[in-house]
Amino acid sequence: MLICNHHSLFRFGQIYRRHFVAAYFENKKIEYLVLTKLSSFTVLRWLAKMIFSGLLVLPLLASFDSATAANFQLKPHKDKLFKYRKAIKTEDNGHFIRAPYEPLRDINGRDEIPVRKVKTYYTSSRPKRHQQDLSFKANGRDVTYFGVGALNSFSNMTVIFVHGRDGSRHLGFSDEKFGGNFNRVKSLMYFNGGIYLSTDLTDFKEKGRQDVAALIKKYRANTKGPLVVACGSMGSHICWRLANNRSSARMIDGLVIMGGFPNDKFLATRRNKSASKIPVYIAHGGIDYVYSWKDQMSFYQGLRKAGNPVRYVVFDGGKHGTPVRMIDWRVALNWIANH
Repeated sequence: MLICNHHSLFRFGQIYRRHFVAAYFENKKIEYLVLTKLSSFTVLRWLAKMIFSGLLVLPLLASFDSATAANFQLKPHKDKLFKYRKAIKTEDNGHFIRAPYEPLRDINGRDEIPVRKVKTYYTSSRPKRHQQDLSFKANGRDVTYFGVGALNSFSNMTVIFVHGRDGSRHLGFSDEKFGGNFNRVKSLMYFNGGIYLSTDLTDFKEKGRQDVAALIKKYRANTKGPLVVACGSMGSHICWRLANNRSSARMIDGLVIMGGFPNDKFLATRRNKSASKIPVYIAHGGIDYVYSWKDQMSFYQGLRKAGNPVRYVVFDGGKHGTPVRMIDWRVALNWIANH
């Protein structure tokens, strides 16, 4: 017996899609992902051949195209501690938010040792017990990274963090710093059947892009839902290089830019009606002296005008590192999943 969705098969035959296949052979479940570009006729012929040969007794084909990915939502995890407070200002039906930020409350009131160690109840210890320090060879170099979650199975969502200047893979796995917010995204992935990765970089230019692209490629085939790259500060160079490169851009479902900067090439490309749209979630400090929030505001407005999904939250009075501490990861990632 074959159970499938003909609409899914049709769409599978038209464009590059990800498909999760579960097959039962001799009472054993075999799971794998088909990542290819085939005609509908080829898919049907392949399925028929497998069925009549007796190899595929009960196949279940479920298309994880953009519509299906949009159905996935991260379940709450410590939402009351990390959610945005009542906005000072909203525009564009909530796509732009000016959120309150108060150092006495958001640093001193949240940390056991201000800036250095968050209060224990903001974090979860279980993900740390299962995180791994990993590496593999790509482009003649070692790509080193931390990972946690469904590393050896299929992920509901994969998030890759890219650090800024003077950072390393350790930054994205700092459980006690930044108000416990890295522990929060790590926990969201761990408890929702996802994958969270934080990588080292060779540089912030082409070699760095190649490092992250290799990591994306390694986990793209294991990811049923959205794959998101989150870049902090100078790491934005990598996000924009990935998005402006055709081969790496097609593997990405969304970007998170924290304390970063705009990119003219990305904006110009999105103005082309035939260009693919990559959702962008921007978080910035209102008094960031490294990169101005006003530059990001112009970028946000340009992306909206071009029809590219974008949201922008500015933390009133926040500095350069504030977005890493204050971004509500569940809000940001669920918004990307919806697109």
